[in-house]
Formats: sequence, C-alpha cells, structure tokens
Amino acid sequence: MGTGQTIITIGALVLLSMAILNLNNNIANSDFSLAQNRYRLEALSIMSTYTEQGSQYFFDEASTDTTSAKDLVDFTDPAFLGFEANDLGVIDDFDDYNGHVLLDTAESGIVYRVWFEVDYVELSGDTISPSIVRTYHKRMRIFMTDNYATPLIYKDSSGVQVHDTLSLDFVQSYWFYN
Repeated sequence: MGTGQTIITIGALVLLSMAILNLNNNIANSDFSLAQNRYRLEALSIMSTYTEQGSQYFFDEASTDTTSAKDLVDFTDPAFLGFEANDLGVIDDFDDYNGHVLLDTAESGIVYRVWFEVDYVELSGDTISPSIVRTYHKRMRIFMTDNYATPLIYKDSSGVQVHDTLSLDFVQSYWFYN
C-alpha cells in the first residue's frame, strides 16, 4: 500500500470518526430535548388538573348559600383572598387557592413545586386586567417548576441554566341562576 493510499485511508477514518461523533451528539441532544418536552407537557397536564379542580369550587365563601343572588359587597375583600378562619386549611372555595404552595409528584416521579395566586379581574373584550376592588370575576394563576437544585425544566440565561416557571391563568365568574 502506497503513501497516497495510506493518507486517503487515514482521511476516511477521520471523516468517519467525525460523522459518528456528530451523529452521537445529535442523538444525545434530541433525547435531552424530548425529556425536556415530556417534563413540560407533564407539568401542563398537572396545571390543567388544578384548573379543573378549582372550577368545581364555589366562587366565594358567600356564594355557598345558593338561596339568593349575592352583591359584590358580599364577596371576600381583595386584601383577604385566601383561606378564611373557618376553613381550617381545607380548600372550599375558589379564592382559598391564593398563596397556596404545594409539592406535587407526577407519574414520572418528578417533584414539581406549584403555587397559586388569585385576584379579582375586570374583563373588557379580550383583555383581562387586575382589579383592586371586588368584581364578579376572579383569576387563578398557577405557577409551576421542578423542585430540584439542578433544574430539569430550565431556560438558558447568559449561558447558565435557570429554572423556567410555567404559568397558566384561569378566570372564574360568579353568576346566579334559579
């Protein structure tokens, strides 16, 4: 075998090695992206479950009495949204979620940190605006991230992986009917 053939053989091996390393790197990146998307999808599914759960509760503590319609003044003051004294830490109406924080272990075994904010909102067309007074509409904001020091759900910020917080908003309105 001559010198030319040896150089061509070495060049072919180098090209083959580079192609294999590049393919391996691409497969690893794809696998990582799939895992990231699976965690995000699972988190969105859990948030959707909390949305459904929240919609099953009464709009306000005052609306548990279903014999008559309620005026705005009957509803909880915006400054006091959250658990009432008689709730004993058990959620029984929509605004009890305000300030609630919990850890939820998903089917995959990932531990997610979930927290809630509830506020009154004004609805105007397709715009939702926070309100500092009582209205017939309350918004639940659900926030979620993984509960690990090294984030599983993250975004890159200046080359550093930081926790990415997923959020979901849901509006529930009060209406009385007989």
